[in-house]
Amino acid sequence: MEILKSKKKLLLIIILAIILIGAAYFAYYVSDYYHADTRALAALNSTESYTVLNTADSVTFTPTANLSTTGIIFYPGAKVQPESYSVIASQLAANGYTTIIVKMPFNLAFFGVNRADDVIKNHPEISSWVIGGHSLGGVFASDYAVNHQDKIKGVVYLASYPSTNASNATFKALSIRGSLDNLTKAEDISSNLDKFPKNTTFITIPGGNHFNFGDYGIQSGDNNSTITREQQQNQTVNAILEFLKTI
Repeated sequence: MEILKSKKKLLLIIILAIILIGAAYFAYYVSDYYHADTRALAALNSTESYTVLNTADSVTFTPTANLSTTGIIFYPGAKVQPESYSVIASQLAANGYTTIIVKMPFNLAFFGVNRADDVIKNHPEISSWVIGGHSLGGVFASDYAVNHQDKIKGVVYLASYPSTNASNATFKALSIRGSLDNLTKAEDISSNLDKFPKNTTFITIPGGNHFNFGDYGIQSGDNNSTITREQQQNQTVNAILEFLKTI
């Protein structure tokens, strides 16, 4: 009996140790993330074209004029500070589109797939919604759209693709990647072509890479681009604006 008790005690100690080690690793993993750079932080300042509201849950860019009834929800890439996408969001807002960057638990969209629900609920003035995301953020933005086709009219994939089949979805889609992207490669897109909505426009930016969609420095594992970050983002914004005209 004593031997059995000792074995049970040892098993509990082992399980507890595994849990503690796992928790410590997770805490370390999520604490190491990409931070927004000075260019992104500068875009957080309100201008004559848009106002910025930065809260614990989101960063909202609201146009001051020519306000469209179409709004944009954006899911950040994994382990990337949400403010890193402020430049693209501010440019979309300057063109009349309310744009909300959603802040995710632990900077991972996996833990906040349905956070778009609160965004939509808090903006009754918006009648049509487009959701998008960068990298892993785009994957979970797509998942949200598939499960909420009554709310979402379009999806923008930046260096991303659907993991859940969206081929029969009612929404339109836009896929943009850089030709030198070494994290979301051309074969990643091609191997998932059958999952994209049938009405998807595919754009490849020559010389673009993965991390230039945001402003958070250089991302490990990616290739250097042969165009500037500003050039890649300008092309991205222009493509999104053309896409929004079809919504």
